Amino acid sequence: MSFITRITLFILCLAAVASHIPSSASASFINSPSYQMNSREEKKVYRIAGEKHLPPFSYVNKSGKFTGFSVELFRSISEEEGVEFQFYPMNFYEAEQALKAGKVDAVMGMKYSAEQSERFQFSESYFTMADVLVVPKEATEDIKNLTDLREKTIVMQEEPAAFDLLLNVRRVEFQLALNPRDAFHFLLMKRADAFLTNKWTAEFYLKQSGEQANYQVLEHIGIPSDFAVAVRPGETKLLSLINDSLAKMQTNGDYQLLYSQWFGLYPDGRLKEMRNWIIVLTILIGCAVAVLIFTYLWNKRLQKEVAKRTTALAEANDQLEIQQRAISEAHAFKTQIIHHMYYGILTFDDSLKLTSINERAKMMLGLKDRKQVEIEDVIRQPHIADIVRHYEDFEDNRDKQIFSEEVELELNRERRFILCRLIPLYEENGKKNGCLLTLADRSEAKMLEEKLANQEKMRALGQLVAGVAHEIRNPLTSMKTFVDLLPKKYEDPAFRQELVKYVPEALKRMNTIVESLLDYARPRHPQKQRIRVAAFINSVTAIIEPTLKKNHIHLELDIDEKLDIICDPDQLKQVMLNLLLNALDAMEEEPQKHLTIKAEPQGKAGAIQVMDSGIGMDKESVSHIFEPFYTTKPHGVGLGLALCYQWVKENNGDMRVETEKEKGTTFTVTLPVA
Repeated sequence: MSFITRITLFILCLAAVASHIPSSASASFINSPSYQMNSREEKKVYRIAGEKHLPPFSYVNKSGKFTGFSVELFRSISEEEGVEFQFYPMNFYEAEQALKAGKVDAVMGMKYSAEQSERFQFSESYFTMADVLVVPKEATEDIKNLTDLREKTIVMQEEPAAFDLLLNVRRVEFQLALNPRDAFHFLLMKRADAFLTNKWTAEFYLKQSGEQANYQVLEHIGIPSDFAVAVRPGETKLLSLINDSLAKMQTNGDYQLLYSQWFGLYPDGRLKEMRNWIIVLTILIGCAVAVLIFTYLWNKRLQKEVAKRTTALAEANDQLEIQQRAISEAHAFKTQIIHHMYYGILTFDDSLKLTSINERAKMMLGLKDRKQVEIEDVIRQPHIADIVRHYEDFEDNRDKQIFSEEVELELNRERRFILCRLIPLYEENGKKNGCLLTLADRSEAKMLEEKLANQEKMRALGQLVAGVAHEIRNPLTSMKTFVDLLPKKYEDPAFRQELVKYVPEALKRMNTIVESLLDYARPRHPQKQRIRVAAFINSVTAIIEPTLKKNHIHLELDIDEKLDIICDPDQLKQVMLNLLLNALDAMEEEPQKHLTIKAEPQGKAGAIQVMDSGIGMDKESVSHIFEPFYTTKPHGVGLGLALCYQWVKENNGDMRVETEKEKGTTFTVTLPVA
């Protein structure tokens, strides 16, 4: 027989069993009586006693009402049978004595035992339960069954059934209480190690006292006992009435309803629930069989697909190995490139711990012979340590990308000039997670720069000498000519008039050239102070305002009123006047004459721009405008812009020019802000 056939037969058997389980509703309908007695000739009064501290079976509630499952059960019997029950709440031992003396007719909720059956007659059981133990939670490891009660003290209500149970346990001590409530209080007062009672009463008192978290209920300790009604011997009429009523209530469902109100789901309801669960389980097993069949068929198909995919995976694995080898070779290649680069490279993590260093960096820092380099070895040079500490100045964004500084180090008794560049490294979210430090040895470049600077000085000196010679030669030639003709034409009045006219002009020009040359060669030390740019520009423009009006030049000012700079005001005034006069000369022949002076902050510097709409300059002229004795004016000396450039540099500033032929010129002077 195949596996699938066995599963099918099992499902059919479960379905057959489920179909034969009767529900409580159907049993109630089949066993319900065809009629009920509608009236009684007269009501018989019976006195019923019950334990007043046995919740939830019989107890006096907070309102003083005697209630509980047993009480409500007998009230239902009295209504059904047309009799009257008078209830007397008392302790069990009092009820037993009252029953013996004939003061009551019956005691409800008494446990059946062989000893008690000799004294009283018992009805059919209307509730079955087993005793439980209530112990402190810290004692649950020591007490798990009856044998663990040796040498322990048990508090309980006096009951023959409970005594019979505990007499089998040797060396156990008893403490008797009048009722379950008092017994529970003895447990709370630590006068006993355990409390023996039924499950429902134990849970009631634990919940009422709020001690559920401190005590544990141990079930399956005692033997199940029957709750029944005890009457005096010979009281067969009352006993028959109770038994018949209990049977009717079991049949018509009243008992189940009352049971559910006090204890929850009735066992018959559990049976119905189990039947429903069997049906659900049958459906689930059927679905599982269907899934198994589908899985079997699908597995066959998957085997072919797996074989195909396995082949493809093997091919992909071969390709992956090839790629891994290529990546490894590429990594080794990149490592060789990094170690043999001209620049030194060091990387640090966010805590400035050295993570990598190439061979060039080791050589530049004098660490060539060390295999293991630590951060302490790198920052032993104070300049390098200061640069690395700038990492803390970088913020968690990409705005500030680099810090650069050239430092002078002494390695192996040799001075080296190293250009250091500190670059922050960022994660994808913009948070910095380390930095990169590059080292460039500029010692040879520095030496070449010094050689080129000397050559440039010599070239400039030669150009300066040539310019001076050229500028002085012309007036000297004129003076020599007059001196040579002086003996022959001294008596000629026209000659003397020409001599007086041209010789002083030549001497004046020579004196101007010499004074400008002295200013260029021996500039005075600038007297720097704080200057409010707006007021300074207004004072300068006031000097040339008449000239502007005479030449019909439109002046526009765009000055930041709060901009302050640091410089020598006299030198800056000479620079501004020179630039303005040059702008006037450039616009002399232009139809539209616009002169603009603009001043605004640019980072840590202040920028002053002089913009004109003049003829502009070509690229050739721009490359020479700051050289001495270079001029494009017919009567210029060529030292004005050279002196201006030198003065701006002496004030820690810079000057640049932007121009285009026939489109005007813009000179920009930048000086430190205050």
